[in-house]
Amino acid sequence: MCTTNKHAYNDFVTMKERVNDLLKRIGEGLSLPDLCLDENNHCILLFDEKIVLNIDFDEEGSKLVIYAYVGEIPLDCRETVFEKALEGNFFWNETDGGTLGIDKQSQSLVLAKAFDWPLKHIEGFEDELATFVEVIEKWISRIENFIREATERMENEK
Repeated sequence: MCTTNKHAYNDFVTMKERVNDLLKRIGEGLSLPDLCLDENNHCILLFDEKIVLNIDFDEEGSKLVIYAYVGEIPLDCRETVFEKALEGNFFWNETDGGTLGIDKQSQSLVLAKAFDWPLKHIEGFEDELATFVEVIEKWISRIENFIREATERMENEK
């Protein structure tokens, strides 16, 4: 029984080491040679001073999960933003395989994408990250526009 647990632990360490090898490779391309998971299996990257990309390794589910906050949703235009988010989620139409959701605590829209570990195409993961950041940028812009349009409509209705 202890041997099985030790074996599972060793498999996890090996998987985490492989994730860290991938992150190190990505980090070297970004001039961040020490990029790796922390003790909570989490890693954060900042792009363009505004996009906080989170990378989590889910040890139990053997998943690598990337996610980023798109923006806080004001109460007065939630319906518009949620409708647009649902349209974008429809068959991953505007999310490139990611999923938009609401973080209830922060009232923010979040885009997340999960990858089975080990990755089928490790070489393409950097491209996946770049595409994910592009999708986040588009959604940040869309949400800002939706909020602005909803605010203008409400002001015109007064």
